[in-house]
This record gives sequence, C-alpha cells and structure tokens, in this order.
Amino acid sequence: MSTSPVLPRMERSSSTARLEDSLEPILEHSPLISPDSPEQRAAAGSLPRNSSTNSIRSASRRRRRRNERNERKTLIYYMFISLTLLIVLYILGLSDPELLAEEFQSTESMIVDTFLSSLKGVAYERVQTVSFQIYTGGAPAFIIDEDTGEEIQNEECFGFHSYGLPGDDDAKLQCYIGLEDSADDVRQRMGIMRDAVNQAYESSSKDPSVLKIFIAPEFYWRGLNGAYELLPDFSDDTHGGCSDICHILKSLEEVTADERFVDWIFLFGTVIASEALPTEDQFDYQFYNFAPLYRGYDPAKSPHPAGKRFLVPKRYVSNLDFLTPMRHLTNETVAVELLDEEDPNRQATPMKPRSIGHNRYDNEMWSNYKKELADLGYTMIEHGWFMMDGISFSVEICLDHLVHRALVTYMADVVTGGKTLIPSFAENKVEWVSIPRHQAQISLVSSAGMDVVIASLALADGGVIFLQDGLDGNVQARSAFGEDQCLPNTWKFFGGSQSVIRKAVLSPTDVTFEYDMNLDFDEIDLYPEQGTRNWTEVLGGVFSKAAYPPRLTIYNPIDIAEP
Repeated sequence: MSTSPVLPRMERSSSTARLEDSLEPILEHSPLISPDSPEQRAAAGSLPRNSSTNSIRSASRRRRRRNERNERKTLIYYMFISLTLLIVLYILGLSDPELLAEEFQSTESMIVDTFLSSLKGVAYERVQTVSFQIYTGGAPAFIIDEDTGEEIQNEECFGFHSYGLPGDDDAKLQCYIGLEDSADDVRQRMGIMRDAVNQAYESSSKDPSVLKIFIAPEFYWRGLNGAYELLPDFSDDTHGGCSDICHILKSLEEVTADERFVDWIFLFGTVIASEALPTEDQFDYQFYNFAPLYRGYDPAKSPHPAGKRFLVPKRYVSNLDFLTPMRHLTNETVAVELLDEEDPNRQATPMKPRSIGHNRYDNEMWSNYKKELADLGYTMIEHGWFMMDGISFSVEICLDHLVHRALVTYMADVVTGGKTLIPSFAENKVEWVSIPRHQAQISLVSSAGMDVVIASLALADGGVIFLQDGLDGNVQARSAFGEDQCLPNTWKFFGGSQSVIRKAVLSPTDVTFEYDMNLDFDEIDLYPEQGTRNWTEVLGGVFSKAAYPPRLTIYNPIDIAEP
C-alpha cells in the first residue's frame, strides 16, 4: 500500500528567525493592528495623550492607509498560495525533494523580505522630536556670590583671553569657554553629544512608522576662541591628518551609522569656523557657521553614505554670533583687571563680522568645495529646503528664521517659475527636485536667541515647526496672543524648546491661520545634579556652568501633515 511521502521536518530557517525577530517590535506598534476600545488604542499609542496638540486623521488618510493594508494583505496572500502549491507538489511526489527544498527556502525568504519591506515601505505617519537643551552662549565674566551677594569674577574665565561683549555695548562682558587643546575640546563636546543621543534613543518611540528627529542648538561646536580653525582640505598634520572640523564630522558620522537610528534625522547644532585670509591685516578672517545634518542608517544594509550626510550653511550674521573682541572695544576698562596687556593670545579671538559690515557669511567656499564635499558623501542644503522619504522640510539657523529665509526662497521660487532645485533623499540616493507647492510638512530651527516667528513660517496645512535654542533653555514653553502693543494681533512663543503647529482656516467670511503650541512633552535631565558624573563636572571646561543643566525635551509623536 503506497503512501504519500511525509514532508520532512525543517529546521527554523534564517528567514523564519528573521521574521519572528523582526515582527515583535513591528507588530507591537503596527498600524495593521487596530485595538477595539479607545483605552486599547490609547495604550497602543494611536491616540495622543493631549488631543488638543494633535490633528485628527482625515478621511483621505484613513482611506489611503486602508488601501495600503489591503494591498499588503493581497500580496502576502498570493505568495503564501505559491508556497502552498510547492508543498502540495512535494506531497504528491511530483517534484524532486532537493529541488523543492531549495524552492521552499527561496520562496519563504521572498515572503519574509516582501512582508518586512512592505511594512517598512509605508510612509512615516507621525513625527517625534527630541530636543537637546544646553547653554551654548558665552560664560559671564562676573557672577553673584551666593553667600555674600557681591559680584565676583567667574572662575570659568580664569586665565582666558577670549573676553568680549555679545550684542550691543550695553551687554555684560563674557568669555568663550573651551579647552586649550582644540582636539581635546572637540572630544569632550563629542562625548556630551553622544550621551544626549543615547538618552534620546532610550526615551523615544520604537514605532517604525514614527520618524524621530534629534535637534541641538546653535554654537554647540565653537572652541576656546569662538571658532575652530578651518583648513581648506579639512586636514591637519598636527592631529593625525584630520583637523578639528574633520574630527567633528567623522565622529558624527560614526554616531549616526547605527542600526538603532534607521528612522532618525539628526540636526547637531552648528559649527563655528574661521579661516585666516592671506592678507596684510592679521585680523582678516573668513567666517562660517553651518549645521551638520544626518540621516541615521544601518551600515550593514546601506554601506554607502549617499543621501545621509548634509551641511546647512547659515546665511545671515547675527549680532550675537560672536563676541566683540577686547581689542575692538572703545572702552577696555570694563575688563582691564582681567587681562594681561602683553598676552599675545588676546589677538587670537576672531573679530565680529558685523563690526566691519559683514552681514552675510562667506559661503562661496561651500560652492567651491562642493565636489570635494560630495566625494566625502556630503550634500549641500543651500536654500534651506530638502526632502526626505517624500516628506518636505525647511531648515534654518537662528537669524535666517527671523529674516524669513525659507519663506522668501519659496516665494521667490514661485514667482520665477519653480526653477529652484533642492536635494531629495530616498532609497539610498539623492535626487534634485523642485520645492513642493504645499510648503514644509516639518520645519527645523537651530538657534541661540530666537523664538518661532509666525511671519517666517512656510508650513503646509497642519505642518509643524521645531526650534531648539541655546540661550533660553531654562525658559518655560508658553504662547501669548496680543501681548505686544505694537503687534496686538500677533502670536508670540517662548521657551528653549518650541513646537508650533499651523492650520489653515477657510470660512465664508475669513481665510487665516491658527497656531497651536505643542506642550505635550516630557523633560529629562541628561546628568544628575550631584554625585558621579554630575552635570557641572561633565560640562566643565567646554560649556558654562553658570546657566542651567542640560536636559532633553521629548515630544510625544504627532501626525505628519498631509502633502
């Protein structure tokens, strides 16, 4: 009596293991799973804790997601039918066992790859920002003694030569903070940044449909004299062939090349650099203020960094960008007791560009070195706009936001026929596309002394702006309407970390915008107040301890605006 052959027991294959390992974190937050009750939906994270700061999903979005789910189900269904047919052929003895085993493994692997890639291929639905609050301004030359109430010299500035005044001459004297060895300075700042990034990951959503954004304030990277020396080829024979700027970029590349960060974008504050020009004037410098922006990725799956490294040059020079060096002050008596007139290092502090009429940064160098930067895997974001995975972004640095750089670029592009091209990253490559007509779904601002300005917003309907400031990190986030007597019908926003959503309102009698400050966040101190590795100990020498402790602001995920 003949019997059909029994399908041999197959060991847990690598594809099956990969499916099981991958499904656990994915299905935990998968949009395919729909809890029955509002309580379950809230527990699963599909309902925001504060619905007033999140827009309700539109009917079109629900239909689109339903169609996506149906397409995935259909695809997986037909692939499992194919696999079942292979098994039937084997049972009936109509296929060679060895050939069938090979086909089985191939088909199984294809099913797993297709299923996981289809889940991952779904566009990001929500965005979560983790803002790094740390004081990046100059240290005050004088502080108030807590015991006596008298003004005393700030020990952070002892022995330093880089004194100056921020802003107007009425401001209080400050000094730049940094280590004498610039390479050590970069390493210590990098260590603090790594701590912030690691804590950001631990505190963030692990939902793969949530795009995570890390943003740090302006002036994070600046050094003892207020700027790192920029060498034309980014190399330096005294530091192993890699200059300070080179070390910063390479270290940030290492941080973001991590499988944990495949759903992350990083705006790492700004780097201040100066380049001595070959002129007779020993104080003739060229200045740069730029933000390194990265897309996280898994180097095992995407070994080439194309489309994952960007540089964002600041366009306009603020009066707060540099201290006015003591040699340029009309009244040096404000610091005569602090400085040695014979100290040659007094001349090392770069001049303030605005003092000689430089209202814009000298960004021609970036154009001249565009090819070299491309060879290093970097793409220039020259106009303050870029696309990432189909999402439109604007990005500005402090004063650029106040003078409406992103908005002006958009408007000028519209009236000139949409000829401006911006970088767009998707599927491990960079393309150049037009600025989208719907404006930015997400706007980013790294600043030091700036708030969200509604007149500068270039947001899509329901778009959101995230701003992180390096001066007012200890200011509580809040909004106000009509407090400014000169602008009685204007919104103003305050706080070191700010997030504002703009929605268009159309009615038979009015066309306007409404603004909603997102206050749905938690704050976490990066270091303890006392004990081992307390915040004053870790920051000592590179950031002032006279301001406030560094912390993270973790916003809860919100919907990404429809394009």
